[in-house]
Amino acid sequence: MVSGKTQMGGVAGWRGKIGNICPAVLSGGGVRHFYQMAPEGIELKIVTLGIVRLTDDQVLQALSGVDDAARRLAAHGVNFVSLDGLPLVTIKGYGWDKELIKRIEGIAGCPATTSGTAAVEAFKSLSVKRVVMASPLPDEINKRIKNFLEENGVEVINVKSLNIQENRRICELPENVSYNVAKEAYLGASEAEGIYIPCGAWVGPAVIEYLERDFGKPVITSPQVVLWAGLKALHIRDHVKGYGQIFETLYSASA
Repeated sequence: MVSGKTQMGGVAGWRGKIGNICPAVLSGGGVRHFYQMAPEGIELKIVTLGIVRLTDDQVLQALSGVDDAARRLAAHGVNFVSLDGLPLVTIKGYGWDKELIKRIEGIAGCPATTSGTAAVEAFKSLSVKRVVMASPLPDEINKRIKNFLEENGVEVINVKSLNIQENRRICELPENVSYNVAKEAYLGASEAEGIYIPCGAWVGPAVIEYLERDFGKPVITSPQVVLWAGLKALHIRDHVKGYGQIFETLYSASA
């Protein structure tokens, strides 16, 4: 478990505790990036599922641990749970994310989402219907992610992928790589209305601002959109600046 950086009266997570079910061993950068974006008073608690290689066997094995992970987070008093990892969300086809959410909510006793579900909701909140995707993941998984988005009303018009299967290699990528891959994807289809960067292991928060500044289109990444979904569920309306247009929807008139 990871303790929050902010306290009030000695109580961590005094505004809310976000639970994260992480598919693989989480790098230190992932935790740092969360707190870099998160408002005061938000605590992150994490349970990992231990995927090493992004194969179907390991993904299915990790799925068998979701219920236990939800119980462990519930025991630590979380107010919201996100299941990360598009491979877990997409492996069983359309509607599987909703089934996972229902299971987690039943066990944890609080609202839940998946990183894929939150991405779809974010694009809809921004009225974005056509996107490009930049991914480090294996091509077969990228096909599933594309299908998932399109089945949920978000068309993917260009995909650029590094086709990496080992989580460790993804975690070791320099942050500028995600910028460069996303740039290539967007320049190949500049009619896109948004940019999607799945996988929380390879993209830092600063990349979001640079891409939005350079191309003028909203950018959605997995760690960013999970925080957005959590803040929305917790009714926290802080002005989160520098990490994407999506946070503006928290305090806009239409929120």
